[in-house]
Amino acid sequence: MKRGFLVLIAAIVIGSVGAFVARHLLEGPPTEWLCHEYGLSSEKFSRVAALQKEYGTRCGPYCDQMCEANAHLEQLALEAGVGQSGITPALREAVAETDRIRTQTRITMLEHFCAVAAELPAAKRKDYLLKVLPLVIDSCGSR
Repeated sequence: MKRGFLVLIAAIVIGSVGAFVARHLLEGPPTEWLCHEYGLSSEKFSRVAALQKEYGTRCGPYCDQMCEANAHLEQLALEAGVGQSGITPALREAVAETDRIRTQTRITMLEHFCAVAAELPAAKRKDYLLKVLPLVIDSCGSR
């Protein structure tokens, strides 16, 4: 009975420590994860933090544009479906607009990832890119 109690206490302590560490790591900005994962110097950390801030200002407007374009596409698709008019030219244009915004977003994201990779030690760049590229590229299991 005493041994079971000690095992239970140990499990609670280990679980609590693990939760604290995970929470601490997940709460930090992405640059903290990079610094920890790739051992960046304070100079490189500052550079990556600046890249992250700049990326946020470049990419943020695309989110708004995509939400608006998706809402417009949904409205047109519902109208076409209710009226049974099929794929209208306006609906085709709305699909193309969402694709245009998505393409620009992916290009901006890829530019950011390459800029961050350039700040990492050369031996760790590929590892970083393999972690982040699935956000941009549907690899279809090519790895």
